[in-house]
Amino acid sequence: MLNLVIVEDELNIRECLIHLFPWDSLGIKVTASFSNGQDAYHYLSTEHVDILLTDIRLPNISGLDLIRMLREDKNPVEIIILTGYKHFDYARQAIRYQVRDFLLKPIKYEDLTKSILNIKDMLEKESEDFPEPTNNGDNTYHTKLITMAKDFVQNNLSNASLETTAIYVHLSPGYFSKLFHKITQLTFSDYLIQCKMERAAELLNDIHFKTYEISLMVGYDNPKNFTRAFKQYFNVTPREYRNHIVKE
Repeated sequence: MLNLVIVEDELNIRECLIHLFPWDSLGIKVTASFSNGQDAYHYLSTEHVDILLTDIRLPNISGLDLIRMLREDKNPVEIIILTGYKHFDYARQAIRYQVRDFLLKPIKYEDLTKSILNIKDMLEKESEDFPEPTNNGDNTYHTKLITMAKDFVQNNLSNASLETTAIYVHLSPGYFSKLFHKITQLTFSDYLIQCKMERAAELLNDIHFKTYEISLMVGYDNPKNFTRAFKQYFNVTPREYRNHIVKE
């Protein structure tokens, strides 16, 4: 299934889009929804998303600013804009950001379905055209690229991202993301988190490192975000993990 994120500040519209539209029948999964552009940007910067459905008028960060920031980050997500009639001309400015479609409010079921299916068909065609890895094991070109990418991540945990890793192996972020998933059966985001958490666990064995230092070493500027991610991965906080090691 394709992943979709909805960004809409009007609660009733957002709830209708999430719960009343038959996403499952179209092969779509709504993985997250937001009422403002800032929270949406943070999520889209770390998670793999295929389609973004966003309003233009949002608190904190407007829909157009959100799209601009994503494109500056080389995020390949397919985008559908929601807009009112009086904002339609303004919305056309977003075409330079490779927006896939504009839908006018009130949203019509037929229009949204058509737009989603067009994007789905396009993404599936790209998947069909995507080069299949050969059966030559580690000697294949694509496998070597992924091995290089994994080494880069392991050696650059403090600043590794989808974009920096893709650039390192000379691929576009979108192409690299698909290739990585096809060969490893993991999303790049899941692999990156796995590497960060396993390295953090190793570093916690050394009592000379403070938790905030380990946080920075594995790419978390905010220690609270690091603690949250660590607990989600290991089901214990970094302090609990270290205390258990010390007791042993």
